[in-house]
Amino acid sequence: MIKNHHISIRFLLVFLLYLVLPVSCIDKLDFVGETKEGQLVIYGLFTDINERQVVNVSQTTATGLAPKGIPNAQVYLLNSREERVARYNSVGNGDYEIFGIKANEGERYAIEVTLGDNLYRSKLEKVPELQAEDQLSFDFVKEPFRTEAPESVFTVYSETMLPTTQDPIYLRWTVEETYIWPLVYLPGTGFPPPVPPPCFISDVIEPNRLNLFDGSGTSTRRTKLVLAKRKVDNSFLYPFFVSVKQLSINREAYEYWEKIKIVINNQGSLFDIPPAPVFGNIANVEDPNETVLGYFEVAKTKVTRIYTTRADVPFYLVDPCQFFPNKPDDSYASECKSCDARAQGRRWTNNAPDWWKFD
Repeated sequence: MIKNHHISIRFLLVFLLYLVLPVSCIDKLDFVGETKEGQLVIYGLFTDINERQVVNVSQTTATGLAPKGIPNAQVYLLNSREERVARYNSVGNGDYEIFGIKANEGERYAIEVTLGDNLYRSKLEKVPELQAEDQLSFDFVKEPFRTEAPESVFTVYSETMLPTTQDPIYLRWTVEETYIWPLVYLPGTGFPPPVPPPCFISDVIEPNRLNLFDGSGTSTRRTKLVLAKRKVDNSFLYPFFVSVKQLSINREAYEYWEKIKIVINNQGSLFDIPPAPVFGNIANVEDPNETVLGYFEVAKTKVTRIYTTRADVPFYLVDPCQFFPNKPDDSYASECKSCDARAQGRRWTNNAPDWWKFD
């Protein structure tokens, strides 16, 4: 049952951005109304690369709290004939995933979600055909970032070359970091223990930044964009990879994210449009009047990577885990002895990614 407790729209939209693990103008915001506790939120991304494909099903909660994942939904991938081609498996927290299935160029896809007696379905989305070329670069500078005072900042850029065609292209980018963190080796006394394996820690950079580009109304075929920024810290002591995922999306998906961007950037001044839910492409089949938040998008995808080493960083970095023979073992910070402690909730593994290679 939908209650009358209004929730934070900005919080809900930032939550959706975290799901897309992880960016023109429109004439007006054509969505109205207020988000209330108990509304359904469905977000999914289906791409043409061999990766984990995820749909999240959740429900809005009280003000200031994250939407609560729904574990008992039945989620199916549909093809252009609206036939079920795969069932997503629940992995907890409202996440449903499939492996080994990817989008085929020119095909249309949708999702179907069953909750009790209610059936929800997205509109069919066609896999785009166009893609751009990203040439990545980075720099390290001193500039205001999270504060007004200058900070050490790492910035990722893309010089993007659009295809030579008159057909419209709409792009969105997400940016993820992966760095290696060696744990301190404490030999102890007696028979020495094995050297602990290093940590490979991953996280989205600036998850609330929406990188969008509308190539339908421009004659230029090359553009340079700032894709992400983050403060420089001791994560850059060792090789630090940046993975940029370019998503070629449909016009409807682009307009959805453009509206999300407007609401996220709405600072609540006297003359701002009041925050409002952004309606997507998912509806209750039997009750079209029910408000369903979220979007199921289909994207043609390209991943480009760049990496830094300590030699690239012009700032002094301190290694908190440097080993000293006379230093007591219990005086080393927990991040020096545990990947979990270092990651602090971020994804990590002891195995190097397949693409962890250097020139």
